[in-house]
Amino acid sequence: MNKLFTSIFIILSLSFCTLFAKDSYGISVNGGRGSTVDIARLGIQKDFESVVYSNETFNIKGFHELGLNYWNGNRKNISAVSYSPVFVIDFNKYTTQGYKPYVDFGIGIAFLSDTLIDDKNMSSSFQFEDRISLGITKDNIDMYIRYMHYSNGGIKKPNGGIDMGLIGFNYRF
Repeated sequence: MNKLFTSIFIILSLSFCTLFAKDSYGISVNGGRGSTVDIARLGIQKDFESVVYSNETFNIKGFHELGLNYWNGNRKNISAVSYSPVFVIDFNKYTTQGYKPYVDFGIGIAFLSDTLIDDKNMSSSFQFEDRISLGITKDNIDMYIRYMHYSNGGIKKPNGGIDMGLIGFNYRF
């Protein structure tokens, strides 16, 4: 099953990059921990067509992210493929020497390779992927800390859910 998820991710990623090569896109690499589970994530991002809102203090823009997640538990490992639209608030007024703080947030979906990971019963392969990040960007690189929550939103019981803290970086092409 993990090979299937990896193959799907690679095919979608190549299609994603080829389709939008002329537009702004990037990659993200992040990792962290939640409960007894370590997570490693790789994402491919494509910016929204335009800025959602702008004034002299801040901009609201965003990106789509297609992700491959690997969850390493004490007793079991699973993989996930995810998609999330993410909104980013850039604080223009607080830019110093090219460094600009930002907050991002999004709610997406994920499909898990298995519903059990250690003591967590996620109940369904379909999950919601919620995130909020605090970061700093300069030029085409940014670093961040992120909180993520995965759950099926009560679609199926039990709704084990898992909270994760991550650190990571993005690189924009």
